[in-house]
Amino acid sequence: MFARPTATSIPPAMPRDSLGVADFAALFRRIDNGVELLAPHAQTQSPLLAGHFSFNRLRDGLHLHCTDIVHLHDMHTRSVLEGESIKIMLKLEGTARVHFGNTPLPLDAGQGATARPCGVVATLNETELFERIGQAGVHERMVVLTLARTWFDTAGLARDNFGEHLEIRQWQPSPRAVAITEQLIRPASFDGPMHQLYQESRALELIAEAFALTGCVDQKPAPGLPPAAYRRICQLQRLLDSGEADTLDMSAIAQHLGCNANTLQQQFRQVFACSIFDYLRRSRLERAAIALQRDGVSVARAAEIAGYSSQANFSTAFRRHFGQPPKHFRTRL
Repeated sequence: MFARPTATSIPPAMPRDSLGVADFAALFRRIDNGVELLAPHAQTQSPLLAGHFSFNRLRDGLHLHCTDIVHLHDMHTRSVLEGESIKIMLKLEGTARVHFGNTPLPLDAGQGATARPCGVVATLNETELFERIGQAGVHERMVVLTLARTWFDTAGLARDNFGEHLEIRQWQPSPRAVAITEQLIRPASFDGPMHQLYQESRALELIAEAFALTGCVDQKPAPGLPPAAYRRICQLQRLLDSGEADTLDMSAIAQHLGCNANTLQQQFRQVFACSIFDYLRRSRLERAAIALQRDGVSVARAAEIAGYSSQANFSTAFRRHFGQPPKHFRTRL
């Protein structure tokens, strides 16, 4: 990959993958119409971006755009977004300013160890101008999912529930969503149709969380589960994701929630189709992945976060879950 730059410096060595003016224009023609490079000057000879930049059609009406780049120049681009769509954006790192028309998007995730992921769901009901301003030396890592009406029709969802034109809804991504975004930016080594299925499965998880946490789609209790029981299971999920339950046994978890342990296990499986501790193991692996990527912790420390005393066992479980060994996730500081 490439060395992490500061917010005001350019990487000392040119990364292997870079985009010049002509490359940039050709790539963006696949995404937006009428893209303009307003800055730097179109005659610039040196590369504009370094890193990885991809755009894939996962199925009719569903497109995935992944960015993991460093700006090598201050950049200002403008393009036209045509047609009705919902944009789901999750930024792991970066400070580029983004506007739909005159509406700014709250997508400043910060840089380096202080970066905090953020997400938005944006509704576009008509053609709109898109502008993006980035600063030289800044590392941008994000995923954008574009959902057209054809996708909503196939999925059986009512797109009309998503509000007026340029309605922007913020959401705080869960550790699971952050880990999924890392997987999309750094995908496992699959080829052909398997690669597309891998991407689509993770994209659907992001879509479900974004819709649920922004109120775009009403969350309903699992069939046969009383509302109070469902709220308790949601409380348990937050407890497991927070790390507060890492050292608790089943009896302590049940006592904390004021519920019989067997009932809690049965209701949790009804909602999540797995046991409480299977979910906790997955959650801890995802927190370990975030610590590797965002904080640059050692593999040994990541194993501790995930609850493994053996690095070998941790690496095996990590590769099984993410498709890559933990050392490939570790930030290069």
